[in-house]
Amino acid sequence: MKQRLSLWLLINFQLLAITGCYFHRPMVYKPDIVLKKDDQPCISIPRSEVSFFSKNKQFDIITTEIFQEGVGQLWVKNYFDPLDFGLPKKYYVQVGECLNFDYPFQNNIIYSINFESNIRGNDESKKMTQKTWAREFRIKKDADGTVKLLLDLDAREDK
Repeated sequence: MKQRLSLWLLINFQLLAITGCYFHRPMVYKPDIVLKKDDQPCISIPRSEVSFFSKNKQFDIITTEIFQEGVGQLWVKNYFDPLDFGLPKKYYVQVGECLNFDYPFQNNIIYSINFESNIRGNDESKKMTQKTWAREFRIKKDADGTVKLLLDLDAREDK
């Protein structure tokens, strides 16, 4: 009986490992974030997402979200119109173009932003080219009026 159970566990573990069900974790990518002249962030898909041969590649933006540490979700925008029976609204961006996070970010608050993208023209039911993007940031304004952007772990330090 013990031998049969051990064999059953070994076979199932191997099947899970082979199919990736046990070890598969979705990949999360980091967008570029820089401050614009108005001290608001410009969140964009990095230039590394295109090659010399695909400079004009466009991306569908599927959803965007903003979270505040300790508060939760502040803002969400889904680019699907319920009147279109689930067909996506047309919101495309190119690499380096600021995404439309229509939210007044404040100083000295830790924000987490998330969005999902897909390469324009790909069937959205096929998740092969869909990517999840996430990053934390804080806009820090010093006593002398200097404004700087802190990303990821730096956003959490020296608060």
